[in-house]
Amino acid sequence: MNNMDSRSERFISPSMKMADLINSEPDLLSVVNHCGIILGFGEDSVEECCKRQGKDPFTFLTICRIFLFDRSSEVDCGKIRIDDVTDYLRGCHDSYKEIWLPQLEKEIASVLSCRPEAQRKVISEFFGKFRDELKIHFEVEEKKIFPSLYEIGKRGRGTMKVFKEEHGNIGENIQDLINLLLKYIPYEKSDPEVILVLSRLYSLKRDLAIHSRIEDYLILPLVRGGKDHE
Repeated sequence: MNNMDSRSERFISPSMKMADLINSEPDLLSVVNHCGIILGFGEDSVEECCKRQGKDPFTFLTICRIFLFDRSSEVDCGKIRIDDVTDYLRGCHDSYKEIWLPQLEKEIASVLSCRPEAQRKVISEFFGKFRDELKIHFEVEEKKIFPSLYEIGKRGRGTMKVFKEEHGNIGENIQDLINLLLKYIPYEKSDPEVILVLSRLYSLKRDLAIHSRIEDYLILPLVRGGKDHE
């Protein structure tokens, strides 16, 4: 987690240059990517850049604050553009399914190529279970929760039943895989490939935790704010 105190949130403003925001907090590149904001900012401010690309500056900066600080002092769900939150979550899903998971699967297979069969089987099964559960979670969100958010955004009504049933810590099982590689697989020497895989797993775990925070701080209040017609 970023260790800046709450007062530091004030440095993020619509008037600051988008390039300066990213230079000061490079991790926000993933937010830019997930939001579908295209690089090539020039001297545009955050507000100018967002508006030029059809994004709501307030929603974008709210996501940035939650990403950086594990909270936001300025969450006003009445001002949040629901479509932009949904776009962000869809962007996360696409990144996980098309980049993170295939890359990790390839790298784990490489790490396991010279390991005993029993170790290959255990780790492969853990990863497979984690991957499949993650994909199921994404599918439920895309087919059930996102349409409900659309209804809330357009009609001021929706249901929180599906969200309550499906919402949870989607990154829980990744720690089991990390522990296997970190604690229980014996190594004869330092292995840079294993270190790389662990680094990616920790990064994915953090990104999934942020994904859940966005749901906690934005989607859940939005759903609760809609009229519950079940």
